[in-house]
Amino acid sequence: MASPLRQVPDGLLRAPEAAKRLGIPTKEMLRLMLYRQIRYVMVEGIAHVPVDAIEEYRAQAP
Repeated sequence: MASPLRQVPDGLLRAPEAAKRLGIPTKEMLRLMLYRQIRYVMVEGIAHVPVDAIEEYRAQAP
């Protein structure tokens, strides 16, 4: 039996969706997360970017 799809908690985005919102490649989003240039939280071992972290990043980006 296939495992059910896990729901992403409200207000949190997986890396590909967060990257789309910033208009950057997913690989670049992962680099930002790796170097902690954008805030993220771990949920069941998977990194998620809070929606407000995207706005924080936009505000500080040159």
